[in-house]
Amino acid sequence: MDSGFPPRLSRQVAAAGRMPLAVAVVDRDGLVSHWSTGARRLFGHSTHEATGREAEDLLPVAGALAEDEGGLAHGDTAAGALPRAGRATISAPDGARTDVLWWAYPLARAGGAGHLVLAAGGRRPSRPGALPSSYGTRTMPGFARPAQFPDAPRLAAQLPYILPAMGRAEAARITERILELGYPVLEFSHRRQVPVTPVRYVPQQPAPTACGSHAASR
Repeated sequence: MDSGFPPRLSRQVAAAGRMPLAVAVVDRDGLVSHWSTGARRLFGHSTHEATGREAEDLLPVAGALAEDEGGLAHGDTAAGALPRAGRATISAPDGARTDVLWWAYPLARAGGAGHLVLAAGGRRPSRPGALPSSYGTRTMPGFARPAQFPDAPRLAAQLPYILPAMGRAEAARITERILELGYPVLEFSHRRQVPVTPVRYVPQQPAPTACGSHAASR
């Protein structure tokens, strides 16, 4: 696929798509049933605090969880069966105002009802390899057919691993639904899409003590 970016920016563009994701699963009643470590870091609520609460009280998804509403999608035309994406501004746990990009997928065909919500902080990355701020195009979330990316098999294979505390069968059904409705992408401009590559949170290992055992983390 021709991404539309100049060759010198290709590596920077790929880096721009690599980001930690917040992942939440919402049941048919609009309550949170699964809440990832990324969701805790982005929104400031622990799994214990979030589970069982109204999702729209925790997630800035602006009506995307309504069963009878449509939205942006690729190829699926049934009302209420379309994924939606958007951008919102929230107060981060540290008190700073930050943009959040989000993607919401209806799960009615994934063995149940409800939604999967993915979200990522939309602050401009400042680490080496980030897109230069002079690029001038506002980044928006969107969807794309995974087959249009050269590394489509790798993108699909990583999806089950970002789903929080979930059995293999359920994770496989949700992964299939994501791939059916459209892989999450960043859209820098028309036909300039970068697939989101989740950065997995790895729990910190406690430091070994002098006796060779591991000290309890705090």
